[in-house]
Amino acid sequence: FIGSIRGLNKHSTASEGNYMGMMATALGILSVMASPGFHHAHFRFLATFLAAGGAGYSIATNVKMEDMPQLVAGFHSFVGLAAVFAGFASYFNPATSFTSMKALETAVGIAIGSLTFTGSVVAAGKLHEVIPGKPIILDNRWLLNGAAMGTSAILTGLFLNPAIFAGPAGTAILLANTALWGGLGVNMVLPIGGADMPVVVSLLNAFSGLATSAAGFMLSNDLLTISGALIASSGTLLSDIMCRGINRSMYNVLLGGFGTDGSAPAAGGASRGRESVTEVSAVGFVGLLYGAKKVVIVPGYGLAVARCQQKLAEIVQTLRKHNIIVHFAIHPVAGRMPGHMNVLLAEADIPYDIVREMEDINAEIGSYDVGIVVGANDIVNPATQDDPSSPIYGMPAIEIWKCKTCVVMKRSMGTGYSGVDNPLFYLENVRMLFGDAKQTMDNVATLLDESQDRLSGGASSSSAGPQASELQAPEVFPPALKKVGVLRERLPGETRVSFAPSAVRKLRRMGFSILLEAGAGTAAGFQDEDYLQHGGVEVAESSEEVLKQADIVFKVSEPLLDEVQVLQGTQTMVGFWGMYGKSDLMAALGQSAASFVNLALVPRVSRAQKLDALTSMANIAGYRAVLDAFNRFPRFSRAGSTAFGSVPPAKVFVIGAGVAGLSAIATAHSLGCKVYANDVRDAAREQVESMGAEFISVDAQGIAGEGSGGYATAMGDDFTQKQLATYARIVPDMDVVITTAMIPNRSAPKLITEDMVSAMRKGSVIVDLAAQTGGNCVFTEKDHVVQSPTGVTIIGETNYPASMAAQASDMLGSNFTALLEVLGGAADFGGDHWEDSIVKPAIVARGGRIVWDPNPPRPPPPSAPAAAVGGFEGATPTAAVPPPEVSGLIQWLQEHKDELAMGLGAAVVLGLGLAVDIPEAEITHLGYFVLSCLIGHFTVAGVTPALHTPLISVTNAISGIIVVGGMLQLSGPLLSARVGCALAAVFLSSVNIV
Repeated sequence: FIGSIRGLNKHSTASEGNYMGMMATALGILSVMASPGFHHAHFRFLATFLAAGGAGYSIATNVKMEDMPQLVAGFHSFVGLAAVFAGFASYFNPATSFTSMKALETAVGIAIGSLTFTGSVVAAGKLHEVIPGKPIILDNRWLLNGAAMGTSAILTGLFLNPAIFAGPAGTAILLANTALWGGLGVNMVLPIGGADMPVVVSLLNAFSGLATSAAGFMLSNDLLTISGALIASSGTLLSDIMCRGINRSMYNVLLGGFGTDGSAPAAGGASRGRESVTEVSAVGFVGLLYGAKKVVIVPGYGLAVARCQQKLAEIVQTLRKHNIIVHFAIHPVAGRMPGHMNVLLAEADIPYDIVREMEDINAEIGSYDVGIVVGANDIVNPATQDDPSSPIYGMPAIEIWKCKTCVVMKRSMGTGYSGVDNPLFYLENVRMLFGDAKQTMDNVATLLDESQDRLSGGASSSSAGPQASELQAPEVFPPALKKVGVLRERLPGETRVSFAPSAVRKLRRMGFSILLEAGAGTAAGFQDEDYLQHGGVEVAESSEEVLKQADIVFKVSEPLLDEVQVLQGTQTMVGFWGMYGKSDLMAALGQSAASFVNLALVPRVSRAQKLDALTSMANIAGYRAVLDAFNRFPRFSRAGSTAFGSVPPAKVFVIGAGVAGLSAIATAHSLGCKVYANDVRDAAREQVESMGAEFISVDAQGIAGEGSGGYATAMGDDFTQKQLATYARIVPDMDVVITTAMIPNRSAPKLITEDMVSAMRKGSVIVDLAAQTGGNCVFTEKDHVVQSPTGVTIIGETNYPASMAAQASDMLGSNFTALLEVLGGAADFGGDHWEDSIVKPAIVARGGRIVWDPNPPRPPPPSAPAAAVGGFEGATPTAAVPPPEVSGLIQWLQEHKDELAMGLGAAVVLGLGLAVDIPEAEITHLGYFVLSCLIGHFTVAGVTPALHTPLISVTNAISGIIVVGGMLQLSGPLLSARVGCALAAVFLSSVNIV
């Protein structure tokens, strides 16, 4: 069995590994058949095995490849049920002598088998869409689980009584306990949405292994114990890999409630509809392929649903025949089980050498001329990289948006399993090809066959054919109705510009022309010629010329007083600035007849995400803060081993888990640091932990929500004192501290005291991202780097985005463009659009008066959806929240997990040694189990991700070795309960083997 798993380490030995697994299973069966006393059970076994084998072979040969996930889940259920029957057969064996250990092994083994059976049945139903794929959360779920666990513990305790074990009551208790664990299996999988099915399939694989090992303990059979341990370690490791692939913890997955069925955009989402995307026809798509040199294809579960992998393979073959480089990019959790896409591509005879893993493709994704997304959604969502407010932020994704042109094949604008909108669809270089994937593939293949002479593996556009020429013809823009002014920033250190050249075409499509102040983009790396090449752009020699002629003037920073005086009542100025300490500016704005909009005041709601410049810039600030800190920190960020010994990872503490804080956490984690974080908002814990950081709790009541603009509200004195006490304990042990705590329209709270800084090690670094409003550290000086008397560096930089001027300008330009869209474009600018709920809060002054409210009312919390019958409706794209008592217990367990593990382990060993006379054979079994788990872990870790589906299939077949448990119970009267259960175990496990 070890050799079988080892053979899956690479494609060239995968077949040999599969054959080795078959041989190992056959040898295990033959060894039992050849054992003394089995001869009279040969006919019973062979008749059952052949019947089951025929059924298994028929199922396996007729199932479609796209249905493989539900097949594997269904076969997991067979192993679980076989373990249940093997356990009952052992219990009904009159030769079984009672011991407390034997009774416990029987109860536990049957319980695990029952949970595996029902959980696998529900998983298979969800995968096959017999049961809705969305999370189904029963009322009082935690109470039901707790009651079932407690009742099971009582029943197991009673079962250990010799008098009950040997009597009819023992059978009733065992049946009741089996039913309880079956219910737990159902209640474990029902709340888990379709997005997490790859994890569930892997986890059930581990449970089937545990069921097999449990049968080995029941029957004192080393073969079952060892093979089950190998399978359990395989499933556990794959589950961990899948969790990392979606950037979620196992606890978060099992908590359930994440994801919708993907049939439509989630309620309250930011979907903008088909009218906001650029569509392309099949003819246009083929035109894009004419001049392509490199093409990358990202398959998703939609490929399996459409069953178009064969036609896709024909298209790939045609492209490669004409010297076009084609690669497939595979995400580790694409599809419904680990390695699902690899299996589909292998069935279509796609060569292994053009199938690439996500990390390899992302490293060179920008070199591909055309990227094709077939039925994938969340795994190509840019929000995973640049939107910390997204439920899937931090999840590894294939960065397909970096291709020169991307074509997305989808049926509709529906969301993926996460239930969040995909900003990919709205990008300028993305084309949407709507329709059934199979029909689309047929059309594309036909068009390619008819025009193969135009496929030249990189021909110039002039010879690429009429369709390509048509696509590359100059775009015709509507006549300009209003003029947008772009000023050169004059504040010291400001290198950004309000619009990058890439925004010019978007503005012209909305009916705007552009008046650019000469040299406005120079500091950001953009020359005036970069803007002029798009047309519709005039260059003004001075800012005064822009201010007098433009209808809407854009700035990166705040309006300057001399600029305000030039503007007229018909003009609008849009900028991005902090409102704290701006009394002189506010007085000047109140005296101007022009309209002034501050994009930093846009409400933090889902509909306003595309306008949210605060998030865009905070994301950069958090990223650059960490890089700046380690540029000054005199040691490594990551752990390592050198000739003189090991180097521990740097410790980073992030205060505030807003956008900047989460960005800092992600960056520090990617640098190999040990990251800690704290936030006063209770909801931030899950986000922090999902990004690999440890959440530091304050021993006081925090707040459940957040204040205006996404900031935390001010806390009471009692909380503040306990917060400072917590920081005084944590900060001295940190190498880098990033502070981001700000409160709207107030000075930043002082959280890092002089004593804390003095206690830090020399060379440590503090980056204060709240320096703009006074700073969180007592030593912070705005826009200066200072050093404390003890050698700690404190950085008070207030404009990190300016250090990435080109990137920041591009992001700001997108935000400003989105604002113009909401305001009606050039044709319908202003008017009733000023009253829009996401624009009105951002208006600072209009018509000669200040209209900005410094203390806006907090929006009411979203109402909970009405409960539906059976809990089938009301699924949301965020994880379900357990009761406060459960959350508190989980939090305490997580904070003390190391101490608990050591204490519990020592207590178990000591208790068993003192209270239980454990037979030597049981200790031997336990040793085999632990050793096999370790061997299985290291063996499975070497399996290539492309072979994860074969790995699950092989280990699933290996778990069929539980047939041995049934074979050992076949002797005796045919109509006895023991033999009946044994025959059922043999039948179910034999189906699995074949």
